[in-house]
Amino acid sequence: MDPITTLSDPAFEVPPVPDAPRGIAWLRAYVARFSRGTDHARRRALVTAILDPVDPGVLRKRAAELAAGRSADVARAVTVEVLAEALGLAVPADAVITVGRAYHPHLDAAPDTDAAVTTLVEACGGTWDEATAARIGLLVQACDATAALVGNARRRTGDVDTAVAGTLRDDPPVRVTRRVRDGEPVTVDLGGLPFGAGPHACPGRDHAIAIACGILEAGVR
Repeated sequence: MDPITTLSDPAFEVPPVPDAPRGIAWLRAYVARFSRGTDHARRRALVTAILDPVDPGVLRKRAAELAAGRSADVARAVTVEVLAEALGLAVPADAVITVGRAYHPHLDAAPDTDAAVTTLVEACGGTWDEATAARIGLLVQACDATAALVGNARRRTGDVDTAVAGTLRDDPPVRVTRRVRDGEPVTVDLGGLPFGAGPHACPGRDHAIAIACGILEAGVR
């Protein structure tokens, strides 16, 4: 079965995650990324409502401004700074980066991960709800993937837009995703689908590309 069919088939579900009242387990349980069915539809709608007013062109320009004169390892911090600013949030980039290291359920959480989640919840108003999880999830998911896109694109020649497009085609930052069918784990190859497909396709495609291009335009290559 090809990846588009697999990712669009409701028989292939995202792996379940346990619920928790706080910490990284709470975040995983409340974001659209790891949700199913009506929970996923409702939580994804929150994400798209947050992103829809954000102009990718503005993100690109701001990313170039913030990355100018900084070192080549700045992509994660700039991604967080640009997106948080656009969402009207003041969040510490290091907390987002810490959470990103343990965001996916198959990853082990460091001792400071739960504290970093708490820091981000407080920065988003202090309420442990789906709206807060949507904002944090956006920042976390954008952070590592966009930085990896920048890192891979740096190895290419040509103008920025061509480099990013070529990277997404040939060397995307996210190569596989996970599903479960009849209780059995399934690894889905995302070749040709750098932003996924089906109900869980990345809603921030244009925003991620804009931020990556802006960082690269600042000379972080």
